Amino acid sequence: MDNQRKYAFLGILTAMICLLAFYIYRHRQGRTGRIDNFLISATGQLQKHSFYLLRGSRTLVDHYVLLVNARKRNEELEKEVVFLRSKLASLQEADVENLRLKEALHFKGQLKQPLMSASVIAHDVSSDYFGIRIDRGSKDGVQMGQGVISPTGLVGRIQRVAPDYSVVLTLLDPTSNIDVVVQRSRARGILSGQAKQLTCKLKYLDKLEDVAVNDTVISSGFGSIFPEGLLVGYISAVIPSPNGVLQTVTVKSAVDIYRLEEVFVVFPPTEPEKTS
Repeated sequence: MDNQRKYAFLGILTAMICLLAFYIYRHRQGRTGRIDNFLISATGQLQKHSFYLLRGSRTLVDHYVLLVNARKRNEELEKEVVFLRSKLASLQEADVENLRLKEALHFKGQLKQPLMSASVIAHDVSSDYFGIRIDRGSKDGVQMGQGVISPTGLVGRIQRVAPDYSVVLTLLDPTSNIDVVVQRSRARGILSGQAKQLTCKLKYLDKLEDVAVNDTVISSGFGSIFPEGLLVGYISAVIPSPNGVLQTVTVKSAVDIYRLEEVFVVFPPTEPEKTS
């Protein structure tokens, strides 16, 4: 029985070897059979799907890498745009400042009285008090009562002085009193601010005085506190008094107090040296 199994096993093995040899022989001869066709078809399908899967995965990875790179590039471009906008704003501000300083220097050269430039560092926020603070003080020779002006017109007077800073009481404050002249008719009056308003009133003006809306108001130069003929503002309203002797005149300041950035402190004119 054992011999029969042995012979049967050897017979099967011999048959398989013969079939394998025959397959190899036909394969080398370029002939294909059903088995070859089955194996080629099966492996071909597997290779086809594997190829498409690999190519799709590679395309997906490439697209992902491209998106990541594009996102990084966009972020870099956005940062560059922000930087360039900031740079442009700085350059534009520098141009505006240079133009403003150029006008200020030209204005300073036109006046005979000595002037000292100062920067406005703060504005008073109270509705009952109209003042500004400048970065000049007693160390710079500033004294109480000195006039403060700008290229656009009269600003006010020095009210308080510290070593490095000073407070300016502007012409819009009700306690301010400035001697002015109506340029056309030469009518003279005292200009004071109006409480809680950004206008001034021209006081002590007789109702017979010739004044009209849009007349220009200038400084009188009295006391040499302000240069003579400096622009103060324009008359915006004239209301005659029906019973009194005075008329109510409203003046709009030529200077926008809350837009001031640079001003000039006015010093008394220097007296010429006497020759013996």
